[in-house]
Amino acid sequence: MRFFDYIRLALKNLTRQKMRTTLTIIAITVGSLSLILMASLMISIRQSLMDQFRNLGAFNLVTVVKDPNSVDNNNLMGTGGSSSEGKMISDATLAAVKNIDHVVAATPILGISADTMKLAGQDKKTWASVVAFEPDTSVFEIPIVAGRNVTNADLDKIVVGSRFLDDFKYRGREKELIGQKVVFNLKNGGGGGSGVDWGTPPAQPPANADDSWYKAQSNKGIEIEAEIVGVADNGTVGDGQNYINIAWARRLNTQVVWEWDKEAQQKADQEKQAAQQALNNSGQKSNISNSSDQSNNVSYMRLVKHDNFADQGYTSVVLKVDDTSNIKSVAAEVTKLSYGAITAEAMLNQINQIMTMVGIVLAAIGGISLFVAAIGIINTMVMATFERIREIGVMRACGATRATIRRLFTFEAALLGFWGGIFGLIVSFLIIRIAKILVAKYATNTNIPIENIGGFPWWLVAGVIVFTTLIGLLSGMGPAIKAAKLNPVDALRYE
Repeated sequence: MRFFDYIRLALKNLTRQKMRTTLTIIAITVGSLSLILMASLMISIRQSLMDQFRNLGAFNLVTVVKDPNSVDNNNLMGTGGSSSEGKMISDATLAAVKNIDHVVAATPILGISADTMKLAGQDKKTWASVVAFEPDTSVFEIPIVAGRNVTNADLDKIVVGSRFLDDFKYRGREKELIGQKVVFNLKNGGGGGSGVDWGTPPAQPPANADDSWYKAQSNKGIEIEAEIVGVADNGTVGDGQNYINIAWARRLNTQVVWEWDKEAQQKADQEKQAAQQALNNSGQKSNISNSSDQSNNVSYMRLVKHDNFADQGYTSVVLKVDDTSNIKSVAAEVTKLSYGAITAEAMLNQINQIMTMVGIVLAAIGGISLFVAAIGIINTMVMATFERIREIGVMRACGATRATIRRLFTFEAALLGFWGGIFGLIVSFLIIRIAKILVAKYATNTNIPIENIGGFPWWLVAGVIVFTTLIGLLSGMGPAIKAAKLNPVDALRYE
């Protein structure tokens, strides 16, 4: 018999028991479904992340962070770790890492302790992630989709990221954001008691200010207004960050606070005590009050600047390396300086580890389902063997060899697996299409590139079909061998 004759006969035989064949194929479809979805999603997510890294030029970057033990908690700009632990990154550090071999450019990164952001004139707020860098260094390319990038001269300008874009429903209308004002709330001070080193100084606290007043003012934070000059679609890699320049960030990190002038108060107290003593010596009655009992007397307060940058330094430094082959050597030099080093490859490895763990769980679930489906194929083929014993006897009497019988039943089992893989791919494709529509319609706070999720590369399609066909073939081997071993005479006498 020719190859296509086996396929034709196998298809004909499978249609004899349509319900049984359909249920067996459904079992294989369900079993292959989780494997297909897992593989498709992971492939798409990884490819999407790689595309974002590539667009940012991240594969040529090394990020220097303070704490070498917290690199797992950081993102590409090093703003995800602790800002207090580790070795401070100063201007001297910046100069040192710039001199590492194969480093062609470097920019410091400074995070702003902003809490929330909103469009001026609106009440709706969103989470704020404001980071500063030196735009003129061209260390990495921020994907600007509208407007322009910030420059070193922009002291009150901002580029908003994809999270802001999605939260305020400006996706597809990015140009409308250009020129609008955003207001972000700084957490490093509050209300009339403090401010930042630019603009109007904070108002002096009232004469009756006490601890509860200062606490209430501190909870308010400081509202900073900035003009939107650009919109960046920075996706998951950029973590929806918003960008300003280093010069403005350093001023925002300088806090102006009203504090007690203890020296002035002590001097005044000494003068009053001397005057009191003089009056006492002269025998005159005094009405001089002791200012020490009036600790909230605002006449003894003064404006003081606190340079947070001088105390904490930069958040991180991003280095641009001349070639990806030199990334590891540059990272090694950074660690010799007692700093942590983050690379795009290391971040992808961490992501792959997480995805692998998820994949193992899904593969286990799919494996159990496929095992059950394989049992179903075995059951189907065993039943087919019993139902067609006389037919097998007739075929043997007409000259069919045991190999012919074995191949015929094996082809039938393989076709069950083949169609299960085909329908598994179709159902997976439909599920992903529906999921993408629902997520795009109802998800209001996500930076996931939905349009890139759920791809089906050719090798995945071919692999799934081959895999399920192989499962069917192996599952049908036992019944096929049993059918081939039937004695023709006994088979013809079987009732």
